[in-house]
Amino acid sequence: MGGFKSIEKINNLAFSNSIIGRLFIANILLLPLFCGILGVSLDKAFSDSLKSSEKAQLLLQAYALMASAELTNNTLWLPEKLTEDKLNQVSSGLFAMVFSETENKLIWRSPSAINKAISQSWSPIKLSSGQQIFTEVEHNKEQFFFLQYSVTWENSEQQDLTFQFGIFNKQEVFQEQVSIYQQTLWGWLSAISVLIVLIQILILKWGLKPIRTVAEDLLSIQSGKSSHLKGDYPLELTKMTDAINTLLSTEAEQRTRYKDTLSNLAHSLKTPLAIMQGSLYELNNATTQEKSSTSETVAASKNDLTEQINRIDQIINYQLKRSVVAPTNPFFNKVNVLVQCNKIVSTLKKVYREDETQVDIKVPNDVFFNGDEDDLLEVLGNLLDNAFKYGKGQIRIQAKQINNAQISICIEDNGTGISEAFKNKVLLRGERADTTQPGSGIGLASVTDIVSHYGGSCSLEASSLGGLAFKIEF
Repeated sequence: MGGFKSIEKINNLAFSNSIIGRLFIANILLLPLFCGILGVSLDKAFSDSLKSSEKAQLLLQAYALMASAELTNNTLWLPEKLTEDKLNQVSSGLFAMVFSETENKLIWRSPSAINKAISQSWSPIKLSSGQQIFTEVEHNKEQFFFLQYSVTWENSEQQDLTFQFGIFNKQEVFQEQVSIYQQTLWGWLSAISVLIVLIQILILKWGLKPIRTVAEDLLSIQSGKSSHLKGDYPLELTKMTDAINTLLSTEAEQRTRYKDTLSNLAHSLKTPLAIMQGSLYELNNATTQEKSSTSETVAASKNDLTEQINRIDQIINYQLKRSVVAPTNPFFNKVNVLVQCNKIVSTLKKVYREDETQVDIKVPNDVFFNGDEDDLLEVLGNLLDNAFKYGKGQIRIQAKQINNAQISICIEDNGTGISEAFKNKVLLRGERADTTQPGSGIGLASVTDIVSHYGGSCSLEASSLGGLAFKIEF
């Protein structure tokens, strides 16, 4: 097939120039990005959840301390042994302190804060009564969660005494939980990413298998093993394979038509060429022998040559006219019928200007012919030329859209019409109903050939104008 490119190159395409390769590269680039965003989001959500839990725990510790505190001599007294064991253990990492704003000094530390340097330098943040803050602090390269709660007591003299409760908790356990979660999270995300890539590759190979099948079938067509695509293809490829089959059929029919035309042309030219060859032979003999009848022989031979040259011209025109009637092409644009009717009528009125023919065009602007514009011009041109030629000054053109793929056209005249006996004959090539007018009898045959190639039909009926109505359905 000259129109096909070498499909064998499909199997040797570079990795980046294949569909699977491109999708694989896209996955390799985008999947880590998506997994990274997902991992960061989950990591942050987990950390925020742990921090919220830590805040709630420290707030409970603050409430417990406030519940156990007693106001004595304008200062707070807290028990030596606290209910929370971690506050009693020196190395627990959880410790608490109370600062008196009235005395502007640290008035109490939990037993667990005895050896903590931060307990000597802690300065509370100024807060209103009932206000609290939760944050993270660093001291001596150690990270702590910190909660400060401000509370006001009223002494016996009805004076307000404000105290700041500070609760500290080391982040070792928090960081260990986050580290374990991150290792688990990123490990699973990496494994899932690899698994997704492998699954997608398998899915792509399975999903693109019909395309490889089409490529293999096209190779079979190219090698001559098959003439059409015959596989059971998915719905997404059916339109494409149907279109390819239509193009293959169109090309095969066109080659057959050209072959038949050339064969007919060669066969038709045999007789006139033989006559011309004989005439030339007689001319040569007459010139050589110098007979008395030379002038008569030369004149007869010239007449024969002229006649056969004209015959050859007719044969060539006839065969060329047949060869240009091509099968329908599914990729032609829609042709507006009204525009073409106006174009042809305008031209024919110049040819038949002396007849003053009246043409009534009743064609809606939304009627379209789905085919080759030249084919429509050929059909309308032949029919309207006959209407101008055989009508008596009145022509009517009607057309309507039957559905998206079918139209009906009717051309009528007010001539003498055609008898029933001739209605079928005039559609044959070379047959004419009226020999008084010049013509070759090819026009209506050409019309029927074109219409039949579009799967349409032709019919001749009596016209309400008094003449002939030629109806076509494409």
